[in-house]
This record gives sequence, C-alpha cells and structure tokens, in this order.
Amino acid sequence: MILLLGGTREARNLAQHMAEAGVRFLVGDPVLPSGGQSVEASVEPSGDPSNGKSAIRLSDAMQMRVIPDQEALLTLFDGSDGGVDITAVIDAGPAFDSRTAPCVALCQSRNLPYLRYERAGLRSQPGDAWHHVKGLDSLADLIPVGARVLCEAGPVAAQIETLLQGRCVTIVPAISSAQIVPTGTDAPDWIVVLRATAQRQCLDTARHTSLQVAMLSAPVDGTVERREHLLDALEWAEAQAMASGEVI
Repeated sequence: MILLLGGTREARNLAQHMAEAGVRFLVGDPVLPSGGQSVEASVEPSGDPSNGKSAIRLSDAMQMRVIPDQEALLTLFDGSDGGVDITAVIDAGPAFDSRTAPCVALCQSRNLPYLRYERAGLRSQPGDAWHHVKGLDSLADLIPVGARVLCEAGPVAAQIETLLQGRCVTIVPAISSAQIVPTGTDAPDWIVVLRATAQRQCLDTARHTSLQVAMLSAPVDGTVERREHLLDALEWAEAQAMASGEVI
C-alpha cells in the first residue's frame, strides 16, 4: 500500500485524486482531522469559490493514520501498527517536515520507491534579489548582523529567530506587500520565505523595493525523485499501485 505523508493542501488534493482513481493508499497526517471520518481538502482556485473546501470521504481505497513523528513512522514500517504493508511513499508533507529525512532513510534501507511531491516553486524575474538557501544553517552566513528581517510564522520560524541572533527578526502570521513597503527604520532589509509557499504578490513587491529575499528550500537529498505537479504525482502513484496490485 502507498503511504501518502500529508499535512498540506497538495497532499489533500492528491489524496482526493488517488481515491477517485481507485488507488489503495494510507494517508499519514501529522494531526487528526476534525471529525475523524473525513479529510478536509482545499480546492484549487479554479474550484468552487463559494465554500473553498471539499471533503474526501474514507473509502475502500483509503485508510488514515496519525503519523506525527519518526517513531510513528518506524512503527508503521515495521508492521506493528495494524500490519499495513508499505510498498511506496509519496511525501507531500510541509517543507522542513521532521518526518521527511527518516522517511527517506527508511525507504532507502528497504529499497522502497520514494517520491517528494511539493508545489512548484516560483521562478525569479529580472530584478529579483533572491538567494536560494538549502537548509536553515546557511541563513546566518547569508544575512549580516544588524539586518532587519521579516519572517512568516510557521514550523521553522522559532529556529530561524534563534539562528539569526544579532539581527532584528520580526515574525508575522503572513508577509504582505504592505509590510514590505514602509520606509525608514521600519523597512525590512530581508524577508525569509519558503520556496514552496511563497506568494507572487509579496515577491513582486520585494523586487520593486530592491528587498533581499532568502528563499528557503526543504533540505531533501538531491538524489530523490520529485514531482511538482498533481497529475505527475498521480501518474507516479498509479504506476506504483499497478506494480503492487493495489488498485480497486
């Protein structure tokens, strides 16, 4: 059975398509969805804007477990959590998900197919001052002491604030264009964004104001297979399901 590591909109959308395609799979979410019997899935902008969500009902094609950490992963792979036989993994968890590195290691040690699926990163345009950073540790070498830094709240915001001691770090729920524009002592020198979730409008404003951008990418082994588009990830899932006979 394919294990789909969830916790993102991309994972929920892929789960919906895999279920419709009749692929047998297990969704491993970091937390239990409200209600426990359905997975809430945000629809794409082309979907129904009136409600913004659709529900994936648990069916014969899909199971669900809460898999928040490495220990839960190991329990699942060792077969002591319900006897599920994992044949392939699609990792669509958040950037810097603590489950990613151990999942890659488990798949490599067991010779299981592994796919990292995440939203396609935005491409830079002329005038963008983007600095692509692999992993958090490089931030301290990139951003000079004394710089004013704007960073979005999230799973790695606290680590960023700790690493950037000696800089003035402001953490906000979401970086907006209005927060970038202020001049004088309130204007940031840098913004730190995740490549997979960065907003185009915010980055356009950064370009127009010559703001430096630290573009973080999840530190996944460069040898692993990746997909950035839903239909490509679905095609990979269907091929793995056909190979293992996990199609209904």
